Amino acid sequence: MTEATRPTSENAVFISYARADNEQPPDKKAEGWVSFFWNELRFELTDRGAAEAKLWLDRYEIEPHEAFTPKIEQALKQAKLLLPILSKNWIQRDWCQRELQLFVELHADGSERYIPVFKHRLERKLLPPFMQGNNARTGYQFFEIDLTGKTREFYWRGLKDETAYYDLVKTIAEAISDKLGIVRPAAMASSVTATGQIVFIALAASDLRDARQRLVNDLEKNGIKVVPEVDTPLDTAEAFESMIREGLSQATFAVHLLGDNLGITPEGATEPIVPLQLRLARAMPYQRILWVPRWHRTETGDKRNPVDVVTEHFGALQQNEEIFGKEVTDLSQLLRERLKPASQAGKHSPWTKFNQLLVAAAHPDDEELAAELANAIQECKLNVQLFDPETYAELTPETAAVLIPWGMASQENLQALLTKLSPAPAKTVCLRLPGGNDAEKRRFFQKGIICRKIEALPDNAQKCQDLLASLEILPPHGSES
Repeated sequence: MTEATRPTSENAVFISYARADNEQPPDKKAEGWVSFFWNELRFELTDRGAAEAKLWLDRYEIEPHEAFTPKIEQALKQAKLLLPILSKNWIQRDWCQRELQLFVELHADGSERYIPVFKHRLERKLLPPFMQGNNARTGYQFFEIDLTGKTREFYWRGLKDETAYYDLVKTIAEAISDKLGIVRPAAMASSVTATGQIVFIALAASDLRDARQRLVNDLEKNGIKVVPEVDTPLDTAEAFESMIREGLSQATFAVHLLGDNLGITPEGATEPIVPLQLRLARAMPYQRILWVPRWHRTETGDKRNPVDVVTEHFGALQQNEEIFGKEVTDLSQLLRERLKPASQAGKHSPWTKFNQLLVAAAHPDDEELAAELANAIQECKLNVQLFDPETYAELTPETAAVLIPWGMASQENLQALLTKLSPAPAKTVCLRLPGGNDAEKRRFFQKGIICRKIEALPDNAQKCQDLLASLEILPPHGSES
């Protein structure tokens, strides 16, 4: 590494890793895990305008003639963030855990400055004491558990799941930028609108392209910013997906226009633009409207059944999705009402009906998640409590919202907790996190219970506010009720 790219004390991110995790496979066909991760994260930070974030990795920073320990200690002292790559090797290395301990000793707010990356699936009890209790973090997991309980790693002897891996690296880059206070100029400019609201209106196939333009024109006249700003797909799959992901990351609401056609397939893609955009949007935590206009007649001349259209071509309706089948003018009116700032909403706005937020764990293994979520909510200066069955009835549950981070608990554990929520709260939300029996979680349904899949709990106040806003517990952009 040249001197020009060496990290300085400002915006330095110290990467703690076990050297065994960076070994190349014997066939030398793939990079070591850590080197590949470093390069991809470096690219994402640069791409989002955060090149000033410096990733400190000892293999690049320490010359052969330099003393190892003093150099490490100095880097930890200067680092603004610690990013440990947690693995079966890392937890066995005393020096790795010493790096964590030293970072905490050097920085009084160390609990707010570390970003855990999980290379392997690890039992929480194996992690250092600092990473347990109130400092526990779900972190960023580079693996998933399949229906049989088998672990599938995103990078093993090379890249195995490009989409999952790159999405996760991008999310980590965003977290680093947020924690370091690095704001991309384009993002700041995009949010300056008359109402502060940004909605994603998916690009349409040819049969609904004119309707999309009418909808966009109407929303923009009412001070609502629409993304993407172009109305035609980019040529390549890579460019198109990048544009769509960027738009989705800016928005707080999404609309998909589902006609008779699925649209073109960009070069290099495996699916047309209409299902492709919906697939990407379904990874976002906010609400989506699937506009399936009934006036698109079927081959028999009858009006379409919107539910049948969605089920046949796009799978079952998912959480946070609703179908709308009326005219485009009706859709515009609905969106303008939904996206109205809370200060302009009526006195019966859903933002104002919760006088208490509770966080509950369905199993002891999820209690750390509950504490982490409660702490994040508290940082938003909201009144929050951990669930206590003995005092629950005294809190007027009919005006309370209960959030349940669902990690390792079984469905039986969850049902037992829901039984204790009597009288029923005004709103109950299960936040489905990685871990436990994923197949069982996907099958869960109970009337009146919202089950939202998220990859990780919010790690700062703004992300917490965004999550609560998407659940209609708080207004968007932190507006007061």
